[in-house]
Amino acid sequence: MANGDSTSALASVLTQLFPRVDRVFRGLQFLVDQPVIREPYWLGTSAAGGQVIAAGATNVPLLQSDFSHSLEWPFSVRRIRFSNDPQHTFRDWRVVINDQTFSQAWMKNPILVDSLIDAYSGFLELEVPWIIRPQGGGFQIYVDNLDAVNPITVGVALHGSLLIPR
Repeated sequence: MANGDSTSALASVLTQLFPRVDRVFRGLQFLVDQPVIREPYWLGTSAAGGQVIAAGATNVPLLQSDFSHSLEWPFSVRRIRFSNDPQHTFRDWRVVINDQTFSQAWMKNPILVDSLIDAYSGFLELEVPWIIRPQGGGFQIYVDNLDAVNPITVGVALHGSLLIPR
């Protein structure tokens, strides 16, 4: 057996085992996270309850109250869900996300939503969870409607967990 064949065989076996090993580690994660309880939490809106952005409008802020975190525990954001009305696609709008916890822009210029999300899940998965501080942290999200004729209804939801001390 050539060295390349054994390497590809090993890669194939590891690729098949990874989901199982990942499930085991996720199942044991509670042992590592002893100091906190992770409670599922969502912040934001869906397109059904979202905000209407006028045709061709740029730099329109989404409601800050939808992304303001006022609870007493930190919020760990793991992924972001973008949604829009059925008449539009993710290529019809762009976003700029600013974190207000650290006064940090996540991007220099508006980015097409279609290029941010994973095609299979529809989410922007964060490699490392982003922590929003309690009682005053949050995001400010700005939207550009690239459709110069029709308004678009958009929604953005932050998915993650509250970090509640034991």
